Amino acid sequence: MSRRRRAEEGTLPMTETAYGQGPAPAPGPADPFDIRRALATLRALCVPEMEGRAPGSAGHDRATRFLVSELTGAGLSPVLEHFAIRGVLRLTAPPYCGVEGPELARDLVHRAEFAEHPRSAPMPAPVSAPASEDALPGCWAVVRGSSQGTAFAELAASFAARGVVGILVAQHADASGYLTKRVQGPTPVRLPVVAFLPELLDAVTGGTVTAHVPLERVPAVGANIVATLPGRAPDARPILLTAHYDGVGSDPGRHFPCAGDNASGTAVLCETARVLSRAEPLDRPVTFALLDGEEMGTLGSGHHARQLRERKLRPDVLNIDMAGKFNGKVAVELGPADPMPGDLIAALDASGRRLGIPLYAAPVASDNRRYAAAGFPSAGVGLGAAHYHSPLDSPERIEADALHKAGQLTLATVRHLAAPG
Repeated sequence: MSRRRRAEEGTLPMTETAYGQGPAPAPGPADPFDIRRALATLRALCVPEMEGRAPGSAGHDRATRFLVSELTGAGLSPVLEHFAIRGVLRLTAPPYCGVEGPELARDLVHRAEFAEHPRSAPMPAPVSAPASEDALPGCWAVVRGSSQGTAFAELAASFAARGVVGILVAQHADASGYLTKRVQGPTPVRLPVVAFLPELLDAVTGGTVTAHVPLERVPAVGANIVATLPGRAPDARPILLTAHYDGVGSDPGRHFPCAGDNASGTAVLCETARVLSRAEPLDRPVTFALLDGEEMGTLGSGHHARQLRERKLRPDVLNIDMAGKFNGKVAVELGPADPMPGDLIAALDASGRRLGIPLYAAPVASDNRRYAAAGFPSAGVGLGAAHYHSPLDSPERIEADALHKAGQLTLATVRHLAAPG
């Protein structure tokens, strides 16, 4: 997921809002969602050979082929929708940063103590210079303020004109203890930029910093994987199930499995496709879209939404992002295209109540927003993950119960949507 903001307070569970009035529906037969198969799909997406599934990598291409084979094995006929990606941030070699100074004298640990900055200019060779808060010629300039926006670009340009060799900035670690890995960034500034833990930025000031962070921006081609299960009424409005399969990619020498974000949602969709393809046909067609480029700014869903609008289709969209950890309730973001209680809201609410899975309204900042912006009724569903954009986001930290609940909720919602009116 590109950004996570969970509003844990001040929200009512959907099952306690106007959407959930009345008794819960009577329990029906459960779909045979096979958690073992879903976990096997997830693990296959997270092996080191998949290289963290960043667009433009050989591992990403392996993941694409694997998912095509998974959907084909489920009896579907997937097609690839390709789109251009301007640039994926990628390290071409293990980064290095060492400090010699009065407060600190040692090599630092990449990703735990220092990291590449997405606005950095290329750094083809090591840069060694004193670190100064005065932005002196021939020095690294220590900047403690924001490193975003046009103001930072203008500051970097003024430093470059004064002969500064680079910029050192602060970056806080996430809950995993790592400096978050990013695969997209705006236009680079005129100088190399290296990020440090805030307490280390203080310690390196006044010392000599030697850094080599070979960050490059590589054009890539994204690939959405789309397959449709026909319905008994082929002209009926389709149901669209989506999840992104791309990840942030591995570092040189360090693997990022990207299990919770979002091999988990991808595995749920693959198993959902298998279950529905072997069941009696539904009245409405169901399209499965395994989306690419979410970590690049939801590029794949933006491309797919445009394709649907050009074909004058308006599906009900359910997006699953992060289904690796169940925190007692499931976050749901409803699209602005469907502000009043409608079929999609009613289907989610009824399914949650029938299964005993509490739902609550909260931000889910993922591909669902692209479909909502295109005018489609949409909902983003997120259970959570133990870690985010971290080497610790591994299959061992995935809760089987969370995957199972996400699968049950998805299947029940589809069946509710497809039920005769």
